[in-house]
Amino acid sequence: MKRIMRLGLGWDDPTPWKPQKSAEQKECDRQRIRELLEGIGGGDLFRPDKTFYVLDLEMGSEAFHYVMDELQKAPHLLRSPVFVVPIYSEHELSAAPLLVWHSTRYIPQCTGAGIGPYTRDCEACGAPLEQIRDLQVDMRLVGKRDVTISTHNYEFILSARLAGMLQQTDFSGFTLRPAWPCRKPYQGAPRLFQLVVTNVLPPMASPPTQFEEDEPHPKECTVCGRRTYYLKHTHFWGRIQYYAETEVYYRKEVLESAQDFNIAHERFGELRRSHQMTIISQRVYRWLREQGMKGWAAEPVYLVE
Repeated sequence: MKRIMRLGLGWDDPTPWKPQKSAEQKECDRQRIRELLEGIGGGDLFRPDKTFYVLDLEMGSEAFHYVMDELQKAPHLLRSPVFVVPIYSEHELSAAPLLVWHSTRYIPQCTGAGIGPYTRDCEACGAPLEQIRDLQVDMRLVGKRDVTISTHNYEFILSARLAGMLQQTDFSGFTLRPAWPCRKPYQGAPRLFQLVVTNVLPPMASPPTQFEEDEPHPKECTVCGRRTYYLKHTHFWGRIQYYAETEVYYRKEVLESAQDFNIAHERFGELRRSHQMTIISQRVYRWLREQGMKGWAAEPVYLVE
């Protein structure tokens, strides 16, 4: 696995509401960025009138260490939050018995006149407790993707093509529920379906899975008992703060209870928007690739003794 850190660097005034730099300070910072680029072999990227640069650096590389060492001296050059993105090889993905399944497209839940709540929520914290009606989604936002996520509680929305093909397999751990357009719902045959995952995995192995210890949102409701987590994502490299989510780990025994479609025992996020990760088997991962399904991505789950 490679980890790519994206850095946004600039020498001009950072924001309108902060003290303005003097001409001398701007020139000093411009030269700092020029020297930094030259130090990693990117001197040809420098332009005297260009105020902002984006660098993608592989963590652990020589260029990464050089840039991070230089930024310890001048962290004010950073102009945006720093994120780290993992990149997995096909070998890593095809060897993992279980994988976290994501959609690459998120759409808002339909709201407005005549559209009521689709979940029964806790009166104290607002956490969803039970789904009481079918989802309604904006068909225009779904487009031709096979997999989409409704952002209300991260429900998977599937195309009729994918839903029909899934019904012909022997995959375990799921059922399907119709999803309807915002306009004129419950008319004709459904064109979309909600994936309802029925198999819940045991708790993750922690450690090594890491969770944030200090988050501003309430994490447990004393009325309904819902508890939520955040995967650890805040890290520091010296004076530089960056964001990278921890990997997901389970004990090897999880394979005894895992099915083809699974959801995590843990709920993540703010209580009223909390959701459970969807975790698929290697069999489902390969099938999705073979069928050419669009709109999804996956990350390996790691197993420990």
